[in-house]
Amino acid sequence: MTSGKMSVLGKLMPSIMRWRKANKNYLTREAVRLHLDHLTLHPRSVSAPKRHRPGVRVSAAMVSGWRVFAVSPAKGPSRGTIMYLHGGGWIHEASSYHWKLIEQLAEETSSTVIMPVYPLAHEGGTAAEVVPFVTKLSQQYPGPLTLMGDSAGGSIAMSASLLLRNQGSPAALTVLISPALDLRMTNPEIDTVQTLDPWLVKRGQLELVDMWAGDDVDDPVLNPFLGELAGLSKLLVFSGTRDILNPDTRLFVEQARDAGVDVEYHEKAGHIHVYPLLPIPEGKQARRQIVQAILGIPAP
Repeated sequence: MTSGKMSVLGKLMPSIMRWRKANKNYLTREAVRLHLDHLTLHPRSVSAPKRHRPGVRVSAAMVSGWRVFAVSPAKGPSRGTIMYLHGGGWIHEASSYHWKLIEQLAEETSSTVIMPVYPLAHEGGTAAEVVPFVTKLSQQYPGPLTLMGDSAGGSIAMSASLLLRNQGSPAALTVLISPALDLRMTNPEIDTVQTLDPWLVKRGQLELVDMWAGDDVDDPVLNPFLGELAGLSKLLVFSGTRDILNPDTRLFVEQARDAGVDVEYHEKAGHIHVYPLLPIPEGKQARRQIVQAILGIPAP
């Protein structure tokens, strides 16, 4: 579904990203390796922000060696769990945009949002390790369960959703924001969109995929595009057309619908990667749609 007139801020975002040289660390495989060397020497903080929305409380615990954050409504009981897997190419920690989103979700849906600090690719983290752990972690909290992720985190969320379905306990809702769905990146339309994308670069993404998935790139769970989709609960998916992940997202949505899955798909023409996280009117609208979808989950 493509709809809506672009806001001024939405139109400016591609130019802003090019001005910021957002793709400089991903232009080549060598650029990625140099960036990872820098991240290894200068690791980013995994701490929660010092200031929070007044309507939430934030806590952290260690679970099997992982730091796991919980963001809960400050008043009243929680009506369910949202497992959030942040994006960042499997090499970056959660950003302020992620924190703003999960705090909004906790307050406005009266849910507990769980955000694990999963091991990153240059720290030895892999899909084969992270996806099963996330799946197991998701089962430790009261339902109904929403699995949610953006970009690289969208890949983890969708894989965990498939694994939970395989185990007979599907998530009530899976929310995907500009997800990385086919880690092979063989869709020829990607090269066409590449000229429009000011952020992601296929060459650099393939280097990250090699680190994250390796020989598991054809696994029908760890590469969710290849998975059997029948039996999944509702999917809520967001994608912009100036995103090299968009062509695979479109195909995935078609496959899911053909498999009988209830899919609510929001595609925004001219918008960039993870636009629902950005401080633009279209992002605000998308966040409102996510809140409404979570509130619409029937009580257990």
